Formats: sequence, C-alpha cells, structure tokens
Amino acid sequence: MSTAVRHDAALGVIMPAPDVAAPSPNASASPPATEPRARMRQRRTVPRVRRQTLGLTVLAILLGVYITAQWQSKPRLAASSPEYRREIAATTIQRLEAEQTDLKRLIADLRPRLAAQRQAAASGERELADLTHAIDEERLLAGAVAVRGPGVRVVVDDSATKSIPAKDDPALYIVHEYQLRDIVNSLWAAGAEAISVNGERIVSPTSIYCVGSTILVNDTRTSPPYEFIVIGDQARIEGALADSTALKSLKNRVKAYGLQFSYQRIRGEATVSAFSGSFDIRYARADAAGATASSTTQVTAVPK
Repeated sequence: MSTAVRHDAALGVIMPAPDVAAPSPNASASPPATEPRARMRQRRTVPRVRRQTLGLTVLAILLGVYITAQWQSKPRLAASSPEYRREIAATTIQRLEAEQTDLKRLIADLRPRLAAQRQAAASGERELADLTHAIDEERLLAGAVAVRGPGVRVVVDDSATKSIPAKDDPALYIVHEYQLRDIVNSLWAAGAEAISVNGERIVSPTSIYCVGSTILVNDTRTSPPYEFIVIGDQARIEGALADSTALKSLKNRVKAYGLQFSYQRIRGEATVSAFSGSFDIRYARADAAGATASSTTQVTAVPK
C-alpha cells in the first residue's frame, strides 16, 4: 500500500493523505456520479409509499371488522317469534284501518257530488224524475241513505263483575259476536226497518264476526258497550226483546255472569246513519217481475 501526500497551500506544509483501498473485483460498482437526482429521490420515496399503503390497508380491515361486529350485535326479531308476528299484525291493522278511513272519507265526499249530478240530470225530464224517485226509494231500502223515524235503543255490554272466579271461563263474562247477530235477527223478525250498531248501518252484505277479542261490524272494529239504534214499530220491537223465548243465550249470561242488557224507547225521532261500505254484487241480477214490486216502508230519508 503506497502512502500519498497532499500539499496544504494555506499552511505551507505537506501532509500525508489517507490510504485508499483498491476496489475489490467482486464488489458492486457504486452509482455513477452522473446519475440523475430525480432517480435518487424516487428510490428514497418507494419505501415510504409502501409503508403508507400498508397502514391504510390495516386501517380498512379494522374498520370492516368493527362495522361487522356492530351489525351482528344489533337485536333482530326472528321471523317466527311471537313478537315479530305481533309487530307485523299491528302494522297491518294500522295500515288497513288508515286505508278504510280514507276510503270512507272519499265515499262521503263523493256522495254529495253524485246527488247533485243526479238531481241536475233529472230536473228537466219527467221520465228521469220518476226514475230518480224509484232509485231513491231503492237506495232507502238498501240502507244507502240516512233515515229517521220512531225507534228503540238497545244496549248490551260486558259483565260489570270485578273479580272472576278462578274456576270460571273469562269468555263467559264478555259479549260475543254471535250474541250481536242474535239481537239483529230478533230485531228484523220484529219488523225493524233500519238498524245500526255503534254507528254502523246493518244491511244485507253486513258481516259481524270476531277477530281475537275484537268484534268487527262491516269490517270496522267496535268495542263495548254495543248500542243498537232501531227504527220501526216501537211496541212490537219491545215485545220481541221482552219475549222469554228470544235471546235465551244472552239472557242466561245476564243472570249467571252479569252481562248487561237493556232497551228503551227513543223520545222523538231516532236517526240511523247510511251504510258507508260498498255493495259488491257479482252474480245477482234484478228480476223483471220483481223489479216492479212496490214497497211499504215507513222510514223517511234524512234530507241532505
């Protein structure tokens, strides 16, 4: 190894230069001094970018695990659970009742317009006037208009018993739909010309049935007490209700379990509202001979 010397011009002395080892033939060559600076900066940036990408990937995985855990931890009702079925049933009932209310309101809004149109069309022609009179009479008989006349009020309610013996069935202490049907049938048999139950007009397509503990009249939920407004011969109706052979099931429950049943004449004129549903007749057709039959009804339509 040779010792090199260098001359320090400032100090005016000659100082030995450090030994420089000869390059090994197997050593890799260092980057040339002329390599662009941009390439050098790119080499230094690559590890940093890789570290940032790795960090974002780990963060995304942790976030996905957290969201999945939160979603799985939320309580969900099984489709077969009673709570789920009750929730669906309650939602369905609310939706159907809202639709029913809207449809009844629509029918009530359209009826005055229909009456006005019918009156305007019939005002100029005698034939049309006669036809309108016939239609109004049929609508009166069908329950499509409100009516008034002498009547009787009938009220039936659940038992007033506060404590039910453990050996008794609680169903014996409440009013059932078949008892309401028995009352309606007895009133028709007594010559009633118009009947309503809690404001629902009883007509030929009326249904009275029970869903759970709720009685539906014309597909409308009702609750006790059940008030019947009946138009007809008051004495005849009262006699039918007082008959010991009529309404035996109801009267036995009144004595044994305290169901409440009463009736009285209405002073002045009673009013029965119009049927608010629809007549969905798909198979019946008017008979030519029966269409000319006259009616002897005594009820009077309530003026609009």
